[in-house]
Amino acid sequence: MQYTPHEHKHNFSVWAAARATQRGFATVSELRTALDQCGVEQFARQPKKLGSFDEFHRDWCKTICAHLQSGGKANVAYGRAAKLVNVYLKSMVVLPDMDGKAAAIIHPPIDRRLLLSIASDTSVDLRHREVCRRIKWTQLDEDKYFDLVAILKSIIGDKPLWMIEKYWEPF
Repeated sequence: MQYTPHEHKHNFSVWAAARATQRGFATVSELRTALDQCGVEQFARQPKKLGSFDEFHRDWCKTICAHLQSGGKANVAYGRAAKLVNVYLKSMVVLPDMDGKAAAIIHPPIDRRLLLSIASDTSVDLRHREVCRRIKWTQLDEDKYFDLVAILKSIIGDKPLWMIEKYWEPF
């Protein structure tokens, strides 16, 4: 049985993404199947067409939502699918090459900890802080998700998008 470095990274990344997303929602197995079927692994193998990243992201997340809904999951929001994709890509693409072009544009995992930390930073525009304070990432639809990503980009400026995670407090 051959076990490649890519397969090893993929397995860990899927597990980490599923665990970050699953609480009270779906099993690791269900989330793994949804992630495996959406096509994001091909991008992780060889990030290309970075100018189309947001469109790829939309396709991956819509596929994940449709798969989970067809399996009987209710209330499948874009925000949950996005966190699954974003944690996966953070592990597969961003962390191994933080100076790479792909790492600069891949969306960060968005959760309550990140949003509340941004909301508490008085150097951030008050309107952005209010949005971050009110948003529930598990209920984000596609449009609100991309509105939030635009806010995160404006907060971080011309720096790589992963740097917004300076606000993420894991404990």
